[in-house]
Amino acid sequence: MTYQLAKAAHVVSLYIWIAGMTAVALSLRHPARTFMKPLRTYDRAVTTPAMILAWGFGIFLAARGGWFPQSWLGLKILLVLALSGVHGALTGKLRRATNTTDDPVASGQWFTPVGLALVSGIVLLATLKP
Repeated sequence: MTYQLAKAAHVVSLYIWIAGMTAVALSLRHPARTFMKPLRTYDRAVTTPAMILAWGFGIFLAARGGWFPQSWLGLKILLVLALSGVHGALTGKLRRATNTTDDPVASGQWFTPVGLALVSGIVLLATLKP
């Protein structure tokens, strides 16, 4: 029962994390200045803690499943590290967009396709466990 609850919590925290990242990425592409500060607050209060919870539950699940020696998990962890880096870059762009009147669109267009490609790879590895 503990494993199933941890798995459910892992999936829910992933949904919240990815949804928050997507909202930030889309907001940076189509900035509305009045929306940036509340989105930054949401990112700090919800999206970042969801990322931390996803990491925690994921490590717990990998330990319980005995998956650490398996190569697919190593690749998945690398992709999750990259996704965490994308989240950090998005958070930095959001912070700068909140504090300046510069247009963040030009340098932020790659976040959505890169993030979605990383998530797709992670999901494939976790589901197929090749």
